Amino acid sequence: MSNNTVAGVLVKAQQFEDEDKFEQAYECYKYAHELDKNDTEVLQRLAVCAQMLQHNDDAIGFWKLFMTLKPEDPISYNQLLDLYFHDYKYEYYMTRAKLKTLENRLAQATDDYKKAISNTTEETEIISARYLLAQTYQILNKPLQAIDEYLKILDYDHNENVYLSLAGLYYSEDKQAALDMLQRAIKEYPDSAAVKEFLCKVYLALGDYENAEKYAVSIFNKIKAMLMQEKNEAAFEELQKLSEKDKQDISYSALMAEYYYNIDDNENALKWIDSFEKMNPDNPLPYQMRALVYEKQNDEYNSHFNWGKYYIKKNNYELALDEYLNAYNTNSQNVEVIKELINLYSSMNDNFACAEFCEKLVNIEKDDVATLKRLVKFYEEQGYEDKVIEYLYALAEINPKDYETLLRLAKHAESSRRIDDAVEYYQRYLKYAPNSDEKEAIRKRADMLSTGEMIEEQGLLDKILGFFSKK
Repeated sequence: MSNNTVAGVLVKAQQFEDEDKFEQAYECYKYAHELDKNDTEVLQRLAVCAQMLQHNDDAIGFWKLFMTLKPEDPISYNQLLDLYFHDYKYEYYMTRAKLKTLENRLAQATDDYKKAISNTTEETEIISARYLLAQTYQILNKPLQAIDEYLKILDYDHNENVYLSLAGLYYSEDKQAALDMLQRAIKEYPDSAAVKEFLCKVYLALGDYENAEKYAVSIFNKIKAMLMQEKNEAAFEELQKLSEKDKQDISYSALMAEYYYNIDDNENALKWIDSFEKMNPDNPLPYQMRALVYEKQNDEYNSHFNWGKYYIKKNNYELALDEYLNAYNTNSQNVEVIKELINLYSSMNDNFACAEFCEKLVNIEKDDVATLKRLVKFYEEQGYEDKVIEYLYALAEINPKDYETLLRLAKHAESSRRIDDAVEYYQRYLKYAPNSDEKEAIRKRADMLSTGEMIEEQGLLDKILGFFSKK
């Protein structure tokens, strides 16, 4: 073909199609595909043309290649469903399951994988379908069904990935079962780094540090296992041998902290914990490590406080609350734990307890404007006028020119029949507030209160209301 560019060949192929010369067009598309095997536009045209000419096996091959290049494009799945429907039931249900997975209809996909399995006797096809079915169950958070499918795969094929998947599913609920599965795996794959590392992880979790060290592939896991056995000097030698790149790893800081903890060098342990936290601020582990260091130092306050922070990171608010309250009872003047309790009670929607600790905070930090305003808002909502006025007085003392606070205080004083105070704070408001229509209205109200006119009107109203309320 004289034109050796994909674009030129496509133009020629389109000309053949316009003249209903589909065989010639098909040859053009095949040639264009040879020029660029990753051109999905060419593949799509080639597959469609093959279907038109009823070269179905070729069309299937082209659509499968298209699917590989564009796995998120549903067109190949839909076309393959048409091609598979009559003669390839296994492939039909497998493709339909994959399409439903693409469309996030996972529960329906599992039904199609099962139908695919029932439509074949080929061992490799059954394994492929069960593997995808098991993975889908995992995504659907159905671990028992996933385990069942993986175990069925082992009846056909002792696959390393299946062993690892099963161990992963067992790990969260039954570490001994995970260990049993990995022990089976290591017999068949004695050189598998993935199996060895998972064995190390399980042995660490079970407290069998000698076997953890035996199977560790990662140098960090090996050192961890050594430290847990208190092989401190040997572990430190390994830490010193690490490359500069490895020393930038977050695990290095954690292991250095653990080493210094083991040898009772608490100052250096805390320093390395700080380093670890800077690299991973969302990790709860630094707070657990600090709590343990402070426990060793018999520092009750900091131990409880850091356990509280640890449980907050773990989203266990009840245990965090217990630890914070223990810290508070150890040192009731420490504003750090009081603020944590305020935040925690607020998260738990316990507004009364939150207000209680807000009051404790402002008794210590008397100029904490934000907390005082929070208390004003809370007691306004509860209708506790005396408390509202108390904290508004405190705010007015901190900033005598805050005209918004002065106005609120004046209004609350008036509603509580503290007329002299109401007049005083209305006048202060008038002194600092910018000119506005509201300011003029307040000026008139203050004048009426100061002359007693407003009081007389209110007294008359009270008498009238009292008359009508008599039985």
